Amino acid sequence: MNENKPITIGVLAKAANVGVETIRYYQRKAIIKQPPKNNGVRHYSNEDIRVIRLVKKLQGVGFSLDEIKDFLIFDHCCSQSRSVVKHKSLTKIEEIKTQISELQTTIKALEVFSNSCGTDKNIETDCHLLDCFENHWQCCSTEPAPNLTGE
Repeated sequence: MNENKPITIGVLAKAANVGVETIRYYQRKAIIKQPPKNNGVRHYSNEDIRVIRLVKKLQGVGFSLDEIKDFLIFDHCCSQSRSVVKHKSLTKIEEIKTQISELQTTIKALEVFSNSCGTDKNIETDCHLLDCFENHWQCCSTEPAPNLTGE
């Protein structure tokens, strides 16, 4: 950004590739500070652009705004900031691995559902959809469905 040109909220939004309301939301959440008005206009800094870009990248890898605040208290790398980054990153990795595992279980359940209730194999059988859910996704199929619920 040109250091001479004042950075208004509109210029900030465009430079950071977010909407003006996102900037206002970040101000309400204390992600960035709201600068005082100068002749009726607030002027932001290049640092605000960098912070917003960082926030968007951190959100992109799964961090919430509250988690991101813990990163923003540091203005440089130090042993304490490195410790926070490592701990929060490893925690996020474990959360994502859990989500992946849950999604894999969901995929397996949907495959069983599709292969039992979504098939034409037993078209002559009167199948009730609610039976599928009550019988661990097994309904019209004559093949037993795997137990995906851990029961």
